[in-house]
Amino acid sequence: MKKTKKKLLFLILSLLIVLSGCFGNQRRKFDSFMEQLFINMVGSPLDANFLVKDAKAFGFEDLKVEPITFSEEDYQDYYQVMKTLKEELVSFRYENLDPGRQLTYRVVEDYLEINLSYEDYYYYENPLGSYLGYQAQLPLVLSEYHFYTMKDIEDYFDYLITTRTSFENIIAFENEKSERGFGMNDKQIDGIISQCESFLSAEVNYLIPLFNKKVEGLQFLSLDEKNLYRTHNEDLIKNEFLPAYRYLKKELAKLKGRAVNNQGLAHFEKGKEYYQVLFRDATGTKLEVAEAYTYLEEKFEDNFDLFTTLFKQPGVAYKVMSLDSQFSNYTNQGILDFYLENYQDDFPIITDVKVKIENIPSSLKENSSPAMYFLSPIDAEVTEVIYINDSIFGDRPAYAFFTLAHEGVPGHLLQHSILKNSSLPNIRKFISYKSYSEAWATYVERFVGEYTEIDSNVLKAYQLNDELTYLYFCMADIGINYYGWSIPKFTEFIRDMFQQLDSKAIEEIYYQLIEIATNYLEYFFSYHQLLDLKASFIEKSKDLDIGNINYEFHNFYLNTGPTPFYILEEEIALYLKRF
Repeated sequence: MKKTKKKLLFLILSLLIVLSGCFGNQRRKFDSFMEQLFINMVGSPLDANFLVKDAKAFGFEDLKVEPITFSEEDYQDYYQVMKTLKEELVSFRYENLDPGRQLTYRVVEDYLEINLSYEDYYYYENPLGSYLGYQAQLPLVLSEYHFYTMKDIEDYFDYLITTRTSFENIIAFENEKSERGFGMNDKQIDGIISQCESFLSAEVNYLIPLFNKKVEGLQFLSLDEKNLYRTHNEDLIKNEFLPAYRYLKKELAKLKGRAVNNQGLAHFEKGKEYYQVLFRDATGTKLEVAEAYTYLEEKFEDNFDLFTTLFKQPGVAYKVMSLDSQFSNYTNQGILDFYLENYQDDFPIITDVKVKIENIPSSLKENSSPAMYFLSPIDAEVTEVIYINDSIFGDRPAYAFFTLAHEGVPGHLLQHSILKNSSLPNIRKFISYKSYSEAWATYVERFVGEYTEIDSNVLKAYQLNDELTYLYFCMADIGINYYGWSIPKFTEFIRDMFQQLDSKAIEEIYYQLIEIATNYLEYFFSYHQLLDLKASFIEKSKDLDIGNINYEFHNFYLNTGPTPFYILEEEIALYLKRF
């Protein structure tokens, strides 16, 4: 009997060893697949330049600069690759992976599903736009192009050279879209032309002195090489890059008057279905758009009731309107220092952070965001860069104060720093979810109000005034692009909240919401999803000895990494097992 037991025990142990070997082998294959996926996802020198400092260490040194192209053949090839990757992913046995790899599996699966959901919407793509279009973002991206090696400089030059071809290919695509009934409306075209005109208006393009300054500090270049590069850059800016924008401006004018649809996405064939795809991508949820609209209505009504109650209190309205005076003495650097001194009890800490604040060049201010943070490389600690639009910041000190929390610490900068220094696989550091990052940055804008001496009711009223506006814009976005509201219907809706708006202003908002469909949802629908997630986290931890609940939730959120909200909800229980 004892021998039988010993034999049985030996067989069990042998089986466990075999199974462990099988699991280990699968995990190694899974890790290898994820690392290869990461490498394959980085398709251009520009991607690599902003993602890593040492391109050679990741095998990116041979990437070539190519102009943007559009063809249905390339489009279908891309989706075939996505399908192949999905098939390879699901070939791994999920139950044999450890929890960390299971999370990576689900995030990558979601990412591939979202990408595949765009397959039937080739002509819906909008590469241009007066706010978020390729031509609007390119100059700022090039201004922050990193010169780690001589190849980086040569790649930068190639981007200047290929811009004309990229614009030619985009114009050809826009012409094809127009022929098929998917052309841009005249308002959008006028906005892009205006952006081009602003960029071309400078007497000296800012990329010239900026390049000269950056090259001056490069120790791997001789003085002769620096002078040669400066001359070559100025020549390319004047004779290649700026003429490309003049070409784009001229060709865009020819597209005017050709739009079949001058209303929201709902008025295109399959436009509502396309908006549902955009919505999932923008918000990290699997809700139906109609459900989301009801959700927003409820949030608006709850917040409006609270806002009304607060504003009835004596002095609150006046103090909200005069809040700028409380922040007028802060410099931008002073604001960053304030947050670095105060955030440490409530958030994971980063050390030795160095941040420089740059002004958005005057030729780009009109069509730029109030501020933006440029992601630093995942393999190096460098000086972090935040751009601000001082034409907006200068007149609104309170807005500047909270917006720098959004972009810096504990906002985007902290979130990215925690991510890049984490043990998550590189593919998780590459896959981004705007809903995850913008919800976080919007959330911390509100949270850091606790570090000020502003009366809590005044602070809440100030924040609600902002939130109600954007909740309303989120509903309007859905109304225009999913339910198909006309300008008269939108006018009726918007004047319920903003009676003072004239017809011109209403029309501007209407066409802006068409051009940047789901953009406000990325921020404010996702922000409320984060609040719901935090409420769930608190509820599930109520019987645990958890200490600082804010810190633990923030630690959970940041160290889970970019993830859609429905998966974040699933991860709470696993995180709380440590308590």
